[in-house]
Amino acid sequence: MSPASAPGLAVLDEEDRNRRRAEWRMIAGIATIIAIASFAFGWTMSHNEDATDRWLSGLQGVVNSSMASVPVIWLEIAGSRSRLVQRMRYWPFWAFFLAKLALYVAILVATIQLARLLFHPFNPQSFAFDARFFEIMLFAGVMSLGANAAVEIGRLVGFRELRRLLTGRYNRPRLERRVFLMVDMKASTAAAERLGALAFHQLLNLFFRHVADAAYDHGAEIHKYIGDEAILTWTEDAALSGARCALCPFGIARRIERAADDYRRRFGFVPSFRAALHAGDIVAGEMGSMKREIAFVGDTLNTTARLLDVARASNHDIIVSGDLAGRLTLPSGLIALPLDDVRLRGKEKPLPIAALQLA
Repeated sequence: MSPASAPGLAVLDEEDRNRRRAEWRMIAGIATIIAIASFAFGWTMSHNEDATDRWLSGLQGVVNSSMASVPVIWLEIAGSRSRLVQRMRYWPFWAFFLAKLALYVAILVATIQLARLLFHPFNPQSFAFDARFFEIMLFAGVMSLGANAAVEIGRLVGFRELRRLLTGRYNRPRLERRVFLMVDMKASTAAAERLGALAFHQLLNLFFRHVADAAYDHGAEIHKYIGDEAILTWTEDAALSGARCALCPFGIARRIERAADDYRRRFGFVPSFRAALHAGDIVAGEMGSMKREIAFVGDTLNTTARLLDVARASNHDIIVSGDLAGRLTLPSGLIALPLDDVRLRGKEKPLPIAALQLA
């Protein structure tokens, strides 16, 4: 029985809804920052010393920026999943760039003029393409560039990691309690030999996209992609809440199942995977100088990797450490099946484990 049709796992039906909520929270956050900057710009650019006119000019900046920034940021964050945008990404870079530029310029011009029209009864102003228009256009362009840069950098390093680097949360190493999920594509070596390097890269990219989507749905962050493996992580409280860490592998399977026809058409098969879950203490801190990242160091990651080896050697695709399994409150339809304790390489004591599976 597939995760998509499993009784008692109706919680997975909330995945897309949760993703949309999170995306709109992100859009609202970026748009709010731009609105505050736009109010300051409108206030300072007012040519009238009267306080009322300055307030109206500032409010016009807020309205203008909101009408422009929300669709632009939405296109960058959520619109990128549309089939049209995904096809456009295969265009030459210059063509894709010019198409986006033309669309954004059209949005900015339209919203500037619409804001002028809305505020004209209270604050009479010209609708000409005058010096003031180009001042607003330049400011709006800089704000759009900044928003796009924030989104792209966030996608590259992870939005949470970007926030931590900017705020200096991990300037000094911190001891944390975290849950890790390692996901490994099955038969990847054979697939690479059959498909060739370029097609295999496309396969991995699509596979990791579905892993990332499920991670987003269940509140996880992507720590790293290593070869054909992905490492996801939560703080322990976040992972245990609603058994999100246990549901995440089934969310990945569900997203792959939804795209099964696409996988078969492009690669000739639908990939499957194995996964391992473990919780424990970890030291988190910044590493590197020219290229910085948040690194997690400790035995917890090593143990999770060893559990992934157990999954490879067993008939169970999702292995969870016994301690973590004992603290999970699983939804109906999902069970943790106790297995024989295993002696992991480098460990003195056997480790209790369980297999996550549908009831």
